[in-house]
Amino acid sequence: MKLNYKIFLLIYSLLIMSAYAMKSNHGLDGYIENTIDAAKNARIHSNMGNIYFDEKKFISALKEYEIAYALTRNIPSSATYMYNIARCHMVLGNYKLAKELILGAIDKDCINMTYYEALCDCIIQLKQHKKEIEKYLSDTTNPYNKIVVGLLYFKTGQKTTAKLIFDDFVNEYPDMLITSDVKAMLNKM
Repeated sequence: MKLNYKIFLLIYSLLIMSAYAMKSNHGLDGYIENTIDAAKNARIHSNMGNIYFDEKKFISALKEYEIAYALTRNIPSSATYMYNIARCHMVLGNYKLAKELILGAIDKDCINMTYYEALCDCIIQLKQHKKEIEKYLSDTTNPYNKIVVGLLYFKTGQKTTAKLIFDDFVNEYPDMLITSDVKAMLNKM
């Protein structure tokens, strides 16, 4: 009985001391609500992923990028984390999953040329470029499809056709944000 009483007093004392410490450190309000800055934590995990990726520790990088994405999946910056996850899968040879992730990143951020280039790399590795060119050419409702088609032609050595498609895109959509990136691709040709 005495032992239970001593344990009770010890726990009670600790609770009172912690409550007093919180009140004295945070003013009259008693305590400050602890908040987690998910975006800041995501950047930290992403930076760790970048370090691991540079060190060619792709599984570790993948885990860090997945944490970053989980922290931010509902905000636009999560597209970058999806792309980074896809890069890991590409290096690990999982092009089908990488392609799906890149398409998700493009849905969140459709003006990043790097995403389109990685998408085309996956398509080519999966040996789907002929089928995908037909699919993207048949859908004229999405102007970004021309970028994919142009990149697929460019990456498969059909530079003249790629140049024609990119020229057409630049002339048809001069005010789109991504147009400057398409012009840069033209200059590389």
